[in-house]
Amino acid sequence: MPFLKAVIASSLLLLPAPLLADERPALNRNDPDAIRCRKIEVIGSLVRKTRVCKTNAQWKTIVDHQSREAQDLVDRNRSGTVMNN
Repeated sequence: MPFLKAVIASSLLLLPAPLLADERPALNRNDPDAIRCRKIEVIGSLVRKTRVCKTNAQWKTIVDHQSREAQDLVDRNRSGTVMNN
């Protein structure tokens, strides 16, 4: 009989556990505010990498900027006005 009471009591304690859990909305990986981390190689090292975390919107801004810079370089190269630094 004490064993049965213990089982019933423990089951009553577990019952409200889902109610106490965080009610977080499902994370959309394509959300501009979702944070993504990437490992970026450290220049001058063969194995060292740095972890960089930014929002999707920040990563998109970086990629867009780099794409514009690369396209500008290609365009300047075609026109023969590449500046050697």
